[in-house]
Amino acid sequence: MNLLRPHQWIKNLLILFPPFFGGLLLYHDTIYLVVPAVLVFSAAASSSYIINDIQDASVDKNHSKKKNRPIACGEISKVQAMSISIALFSISIISSFYISGVLWMYILAYLLISLSYTFFFKNVVILDIFFISAGFMIRVLAGGAIFNIEVSHWLFLTVFLVSLFLASGKRLAELLEMGTKAAAHRKSLSNYNPSFIEGVLWFAASAALVTYSLYTIEEKSALFYTVPLTAFGLLRYIYIVKTGVGDPTDILLSDGQIMTTGIVWAIAIGIIKYGT
Repeated sequence: MNLLRPHQWIKNLLILFPPFFGGLLLYHDTIYLVVPAVLVFSAAASSSYIINDIQDASVDKNHSKKKNRPIACGEISKVQAMSISIALFSISIISSFYISGVLWMYILAYLLISLSYTFFFKNVVILDIFFISAGFMIRVLAGGAIFNIEVSHWLFLTVFLVSLFLASGKRLAELLEMGTKAAAHRKSLSNYNPSFIEGVLWFAASAALVTYSLYTIEEKSALFYTVPLTAFGLLRYIYIVKTGVGDPTDILLSDGQIMTTGIVWAIAIGIIKYGT
């Protein structure tokens, strides 16, 4: 099961952002698509994770945590892993036609971005974090297409900047955690200056807070009062990254303060959007 990285599936909840912020998530025409849409995208994501692990098996052995991944530690062969990846991809594409007439295009776009990152851009400075961000953006756009909801420009920019923030935080944490061994794990890390990537982190956090604030103002509702929660979450993530931990999913699932902030933020938006 670890081969599929199920803990990373939480990222696929971004598909629900358009209907959630649009106040339509609980509508009958929307809610019955929620679980199938997330599961289909999760299958596609796991397919790409497996290919990434196959490609990185040798360098993952140099990482304190990634060396325990099923392919890196020899628990499963590359041939077996590739067979599972192909099966997951096939399932996601075939199933997508039953959910939405356009979902298959977003799944293909996501896989193209993921494969381009894995084989070409993972070790290219700056482009690597942009390709990571593109994967987040595809999820949001897919959600808008599936549920036939126009994605707000401010929401689009906010998700892009937050994903850039998370990706740069992950890179900074890798530099801090691995030190002189960082380049052996990922070539691009040898070209990243810690002060530069920290600058990107602060830039993305600041810009994201501004665009989210503008989005809440555009909504002309009490949504504006969730801005302080957002600011706290961004600052808490930066604080944790500086300790050498940067995987967004791991932080969300392990840090009590960020998890609580996220839950309160979601509940507050839910009350504002659906409580009246």
